[in-house]
Parts: sequence; C-alpha cells; structure tokens
Amino acid sequence: QTASIDNISSKQKPDDNGASTSPAQQNSDAQATTTIDLWERIHQRYELSQGDITAKGQQRIESYLKRYARYPNNILRQTERAGLYLYYVVEELEKNNIPAELALLPFVESSYDPFAYSSGRASGLWQFIPGTGRRFKLKESWWLDERRDVVASTQAAIRYFKYLNNFFDGDWLLAIAAYNAGEGTVRKAIKKNRRKGLPTDYWSLPLPRETKNYIPKLFAWVEMVKNPEKYQLTLAKLDNKPHFTVIDVGSQIDLATFAEISNIDIDTVYALNPAYNRWATDPDAPHLLLVPVHKSHSATKALASYPVDQHIRWQRYTIKPNDSLGRIAQQYGTTISALKSVNQLKTSRIRVGKSLLIPQASKELHYYSHSAKQRLKKRQDTSGKKSQHRIVHIVQSGDTLWSIARHYQVSANRLAHWNNMSPRDVLKVKQELVVWANSPAASTQQPPRDRANGIVRKVSYRVRSGDSLSAIANKFNVTISDIRKWNDINQSKLIHPGQILKLLVSVADQSERF
Repeated sequence: QTASIDNISSKQKPDDNGASTSPAQQNSDAQATTTIDLWERIHQRYELSQGDITAKGQQRIESYLKRYARYPNNILRQTERAGLYLYYVVEELEKNNIPAELALLPFVESSYDPFAYSSGRASGLWQFIPGTGRRFKLKESWWLDERRDVVASTQAAIRYFKYLNNFFDGDWLLAIAAYNAGEGTVRKAIKKNRRKGLPTDYWSLPLPRETKNYIPKLFAWVEMVKNPEKYQLTLAKLDNKPHFTVIDVGSQIDLATFAEISNIDIDTVYALNPAYNRWATDPDAPHLLLVPVHKSHSATKALASYPVDQHIRWQRYTIKPNDSLGRIAQQYGTTISALKSVNQLKTSRIRVGKSLLIPQASKELHYYSHSAKQRLKKRQDTSGKKSQHRIVHIVQSGDTLWSIARHYQVSANRLAHWNNMSPRDVLKVKQELVVWANSPAASTQQPPRDRANGIVRKVSYRVRSGDSLSAIANKFNVTISDIRKWNDINQSKLIHPGQILKLLVSVADQSERF
C-alpha cells in the first residue's frame, strides 16, 4: 500500500524540533495543479541577499554566468535530470523555512545527478562525504548508500542547513559556505579576520578557493533561473507538481521483479531509488520505494496480489568441505550478514552437508544497469580514448593508487575516475582496476621512479592518530613495502601516533598530486 506519513517518517529522520517530516507528494491537489511552473515558484520565493558583495565576488558570479551560457545544452540536460527531484526539494525547503535558492544547490554540487561521486568521496545529489553522512544518520552498507537516497539525503541536508544557519546566527551565506568547507574552516576564517580588525562577512573571509567560488556558482544559477532568456538559455519545462510518491513493498524485493509487476521500467526504478547498490533492496526495514505518481495506484494493487515470498528468488546451496560463509557470500554476490539473517544463523559457523538459502537475482546482472557493479563496468569500458589501450591491473599487497598510476604513466586522478573511485579510496588486494594506457607496452614498462631530474627529498613524517601505512603511502605516493623497508618495520610490527617515519619522496610525484 502507499506509505502513510507515519510510515515514511521511520525513514526520514525527525527535524531539529523533533517533528517528523514526510514526502512532498502528500500535499494538496490544489497546490500541485497551480498554474505557475516550478521555476517561477522558485524565483518568486528568492530571499537570499548577496550582502556586501566585493568587486571580486561580483566578477566571479559574472564569470560563471558567462561560462554556463557557453554550454546551453549542458544546462538543459541538467534541468531535465532535475525534473524528477526538484519539486520534492522545493517543497521540503519551503516546509522548513529555508530559502528557495538552496533548491538550486545540487546543480552546483552534483549537476542534480544522484549517482555523482567526487574525488573527495562525496556522493549523491547533496554530495555528502562519508563522515558527514554518518553524522546525519545516512546508512551505508553493501546493499545501499543513503547518501544517494533522494528523500533521506534531502532530509539530512535540511537538518545540516538548519544547524549551520543557527551556528552562524542566521547568516545564510556563512551557513552555505560552511556546507562546502565545514563550520570549523569558516569559523577559523572569521576569527582570523576578527583579530585583524577586518570584516567577517562571507565575501571578506580568507576561505579556500573552492569555497570562494561556491556561492558565486549558486548565485549564477539563481540569476539563470530568474532570467534564462537574458543568457539565451532554455530550461526544461517543469510543472509545479510532484513526480513521485512513496510505497511500502513490505519486504526486500528484487528490483527486476518490482519493475515487472509494477510495469515501471528498470531505469526509472533506479533513477527514483538510486541508493540501492545491488539487484535488490536492502533486506532491513523500512521497505520503501519511490515510484512515479501516475504509477502508484497500479503498483500498489499489483504488489497486493503478488506473494511476498516471491519478492526474492532463492537458491538452496549444500555446504561443501572448506566452505565458509565469506566464500559463499562472495561467490553468490551477497553478504555474510544477509546469509546469517536469511538462514537464522547466530554465528558464522556452518556444517558440511547442511543447506543454506541464498538470495539470487531473477535476471542477468547486466539488466540491473544502474547497480554499482554495472555502473562501474560501464565506466571502465567506455572511459578510454580510441587511441588508448585497456589494461586490467590486479591489485597486489602494497599497491597504492599512486604507485599503480606511476607504473602505467597515467594520472592518479584519471585512474580513479576510470574505476568510479576517489583518489582517497582504499584499495583491496585482488581488486581489478582498469587502466587506459597510451601504449600496450606500458603494462611491462617500469617508469623511472623520479621524474624531476631524479630529485628525491628525505621527509620525516610524524604518525598521527588514525594513520595507517596504507594512508601514509597514498599521501606521499610511495608503496607500503617502501615504508617498511626504509624504517625497518616488519609485517607484525604496528606503527603508533608520535612515531617518526623516514620517507624518500619524489618531488615530481608530489607536485603532480598537489
């Protein structure tokens, strides 16, 4: 059945005042059928002031307006993609008395692409990094990443906006800047200016370059939405009405099965439910899915007549000698926790000859085109140029993204992009990375270690809390085995905070990275 407001509130966290929130689609028909379009609704509610904008700030806004105007097709594509989500975002911001301009912030953050993933490990429409996602209770698991969930991430962003606005005493520009850089960075800049007797408004603060450009990008979008004709731009036509609603499917369900019984194509299922990493929804409740408004009645009716025990296809597996839950989970594309839950196992101990029920996709994996695995495959297969050669590198112990990139003479950032990664992501042994090299011989060549006329610097590094050899190796573009060798650290020896490590760092590698 279609989820009630109470049902939905179990997924959407309460706001700062303890009140439950709910999807915008529950609003009255009168508001949904209003004659103004969504763009008109947004700019009628503009309330952000640019404040005491500096000449440089104005120049930045105008620079981005000129840049965006040069790519009208890109602006049109972004606004078309936003059509699925923008009404919901506008409604929720309005309910929470947040300026309507912030509904345009995902254009700056992610181009309104819920599958966007940045080099800083930020994900989703609102580009939450893992730490901030956890801070605002966005779940990440093998099955899903709520940073990409349209409803959950929007509610988390609203809670963050309200917190930041309160933190900076109602100054929205400082709050928006802090959304990009963190409240600590903005507060530090304010204190620095205050000590010097300088103004402490956004435009006057010594902020990182990205943050200095962040609000100008937003104000450029604000101006384009207000006057698209002035910049010879066409925005997608967006009616001021909801595009999705939320239904409760009652249990974990194969997304292909749901697509078939609800008569909704699989691409639309993933577009509205981009949080799901796999071929099925999360086995843990709540079991909610977003569906197009015009399909909600037929979808709930079809679900009501479809047996719940057929939502997932099961395979019975007989345990063999040397089997483990981990090995079985890896073989069948599931997790140990899922196997334990389904089979009511209290521990990971299993016995030869006993049977396990294993969840199994109803379609070939390529059918689930927007699952994490298929998105990765598409990126790996299509990122290279025609003149480049596709090489598969199997990660070995001690490998880092930087050492692999150096070996194949490619950029570490490009290597990360080809594999749907951030340069900060940790590699796993036996992980397969695709490299697009300019020459097939690159796979056998060992490029010179030092590319700045052989210049190597000896660096002393003090180990910090939370450091690991892998993180330090990534930071300085060296291998773990190098660090062990330079510091006489054997495999059983651990590093500790305060310890001084000797590193031999290539000047060229560091200048390329930073």
